[in-house]
Amino acid sequence: MTAGNVKLLGVWASPFVNRVEIALKIKSIDPVFIQETLLPKSELLLKSNPVYKKIPVLFHNEKPICESLVILQYIDEAWPDGPSILPSDPYDRAIARFWAAYIDEKWFPMALEFRKAEGKEAKAAVLEKIPEGNLMLEEAFIKISKGKPFFGGDSIGYLDIVLGSLLGWVKAQEIIHEMKILDETKIPSLAKWDERFCSDKVVKDFIPEPEKLAEVYRNNYQEHLVMAASNVKVLGIQASPVVIRVLIALNVKSVAYEFIQEDMSNKSELLLKSNPVHKKIPVLIHGDKPISESLVIVQYIDETWTNGPSILPSNPHDRAIARFWAAYIDEKWFPLMSELGKAQGDEAKEEVKEKLKEALMPLEEAFVKCSKGKAFFGGDNIGYLDIALGCILGWIKTIRLILGVEIFDVAKTPGLVGWADRFLAEKTVKDAILGPEKLFEIARLRLARRDAANAN
Repeated sequence: MTAGNVKLLGVWASPFVNRVEIALKIKSIDPVFIQETLLPKSELLLKSNPVYKKIPVLFHNEKPICESLVILQYIDEAWPDGPSILPSDPYDRAIARFWAAYIDEKWFPMALEFRKAEGKEAKAAVLEKIPEGNLMLEEAFIKISKGKPFFGGDSIGYLDIVLGSLLGWVKAQEIIHEMKILDETKIPSLAKWDERFCSDKVVKDFIPEPEKLAEVYRNNYQEHLVMAASNVKVLGIQASPVVIRVLIALNVKSVAYEFIQEDMSNKSELLLKSNPVHKKIPVLIHGDKPISESLVIVQYIDETWTNGPSILPSNPHDRAIARFWAAYIDEKWFPLMSELGKAQGDEAKEEVKEKLKEALMPLEEAFVKCSKGKAFFGGDNIGYLDIALGCILGWIKTIRLILGVEIFDVAKTPGLVGWADRFLAEKTVKDAILGPEKLFEIARLRLARRDAANAN
């Protein structure tokens, strides 16, 4: 939906940011996501929310709106043509606001209190409180839903978003502490609602998996939601696949960063100073140290932030194989993608397309061998080769829109076709890759500039 200038400042692991993402999705609004640094807090955050200095912050036509519950109501009122989030009846709206306040001020802090409790007695005391709060929400759900699937009735509404956004972190606590917060035997209606909410297509993209949140917690991220980044900056343009590699790697490691947009037609002094050899993006600046070349940067990220999920394989042979195929992608396959964009005429395009498909066959075989029957080149999780190849997938979809060319052929490369879908569905990836519609517009403008230059 054309919604004006909409931006969202936050971090992927924050349930309060996830709330806003879900509400915008319900209204079919696709915001520009601005990754907050938090350590230290960005000037944008401090300026936009000087009272609480917290995320999320929604920007609509450059006007900041703060506090997640306030933002949800703003979204519902600012875009009334989309599905309603708050109930239409004033009394029902009041009840929804009451329970939303209870969830944020009483229930969620109580659910997280267990992690702070020290000793068996303190933990037992917390466990005694939790069922009472759950039963209150069970009764509230039964009354408010009136026998329908959600608090909002037939579809997800305000209270669903408020409570549902917290489920990932609550379940992560269950994993970490090996205890049950949401006992389906005592809250059966709420348990069934939980399943419906988490499986809803509007929600699935925005609720982080509990296992990943548990990993974030275990690695001492819980106080910050992001790893201390020691002033990490990325210099680039978000449409660039090689820049996307760096953003995905940082997301995988939950490293906060500041993204500095570069103008490649008028290269900045910072770029020329940071990468005087190639004068290209991306450049990662960690503290005051610049690191250039995307594959070099990805390996640096993996070796610097060792507490996060590994990107490169642990086995030296597997690492060597991953580096070999990453070089193949950059030296053989990516140049063909560039060649396709420059090809003039149907015959030339067809010739390059066949070369691309032929060059994909070794990567299909590499995927089968490297993945060993699992979801990604890296196994169960995204790894080095996934990032090296996956960064181009947004442009592959865009090429299909522009040229009608299908590069990934399900008949010839079925493994890669399935892998591509799984890769693009990952939260760490979705926050880094622009959608095909945006890339299509970028490509259209580039072609227009090229045609104008040729005409002159």
